[in-house]
Amino acid sequence: MGELAKFIGQNSKTVEAIYAHHKRMGDSEPRRGYLGASSIGHECERFLWYQFRGACVPEFEGRLYRLFETGDLEEIRFVRELRAIGCEVLEVDPETEQQWEVHALGGHFSGHADGAAVGILEAPKTWHVLEFKTHAAKYFAQLLKVAVEAGFPKHYAQTQAYMGLMKLTRALYLARNKNTDDLYSERIRFDSKYFKTLMDKAERIIRSNKPLERCAGRSDDFRCKFCDAHAICWGDPAEAAVPIPFRNCETCCHATPELDGKWKDTDKALWTCARQTQKRGLTPNERQVGCDGHLLLPGLVWFADPVDSADDWIEFENHADKARWTHGYGEGRWTTEELMRSPGAAVGDRGVEKIKEAFGGEARRTPLTHRYSPGDAERLWDGKPEDINDALAKLGLIDVQQNAANCEEEDAATAAYEYVSPDGEQDICVVIYKADKWAAIWKGKM
Repeated sequence: MGELAKFIGQNSKTVEAIYAHHKRMGDSEPRRGYLGASSIGHECERFLWYQFRGACVPEFEGRLYRLFETGDLEEIRFVRELRAIGCEVLEVDPETEQQWEVHALGGHFSGHADGAAVGILEAPKTWHVLEFKTHAAKYFAQLLKVAVEAGFPKHYAQTQAYMGLMKLTRALYLARNKNTDDLYSERIRFDSKYFKTLMDKAERIIRSNKPLERCAGRSDDFRCKFCDAHAICWGDPAEAAVPIPFRNCETCCHATPELDGKWKDTDKALWTCARQTQKRGLTPNERQVGCDGHLLLPGLVWFADPVDSADDWIEFENHADKARWTHGYGEGRWTTEELMRSPGAAVGDRGVEKIKEAFGGEARRTPLTHRYSPGDAERLWDGKPEDINDALAKLGLIDVQQNAANCEEEDAATAAYEYVSPDGEQDICVVIYKADKWAAIWKGKM
């Protein structure tokens, strides 16, 4: 049977289906759109800024979404157990009959506490914020050794934010060892000075219109290596020029997070847009998709600096080759969508600029790169230009049209082609390459 195991998939169809279910459910959850109390203790303000602006979104597999749900289910048992030993537990806010929710800075900083309780045996008359966690054995041992503040500073900051915004002076941190079911509890005292430090940090992140300082000076630092914001923070010429997951208002120059207002009669954070004829609030749905007036915050363009601008365009100069190019919507400009899909090495390249002219801007044909949504674009291959024919053959692609060969100039360094797959399913592949330097094959849908 041992030999047979290597021929059998690690997960059964049933397990894979369960994970797929959790993946669908988790991915369908709306982005929260605020700076969270659960993350304010993160050591890198630059990461928190990217997160707040929607410039990086973590990608979780179904198994992890299920693990998150396990933590939610544990909360139910903790509440039941506290009541069983004589505590009065308010798992929802009596005023709203919803989960305890805290807000600050116009709702742009927010969080959800696990509850509030009185009758805790160590201090029966004191109301406590409740924070429930589950830990693997390794981290539970760390908790036992050094306690919450030293061992889990993000959790400590989270409880301090809740205490400060709920006007309470104590928190009960209750944790379970997922391996052994051992429990740990710790009463945490409110620290008003530290709370102010956290609120100042949150305001600094929310108000900033550019990335803040990194927590490390090297891209291979252990704190950066597996960070969700690594691609947008450090950049890679062979990857997307601006690798944000989607176009949204929070990454646009025209949008401002208002700290002194709320969205209509709700607790939702208010964003305003300077492009509107009359300055008005953006609906949450509007913020998620942006518009064709979208202008990236210059700090998101890691490989170039802004040198000139107007209401609807920004001119950039590349760090490496000093080439200049224009970001915006209109003929000859690089749109946000193009920057999300095109490799950084191509932006500002003379040959690519001529390709854009050949395809035309808004006044002529729609450029090929406009035909693909960010979610549909996929890079199939990249490498040396001399290897591109072999790569096309291995991918089974058939040349059907050459849209621009060397831009009608012998010395131009770029060419672009369209291909369809042999099965005729109208899949389109765009090849844009820089002769003698770099080549890539991209796939997208018509």
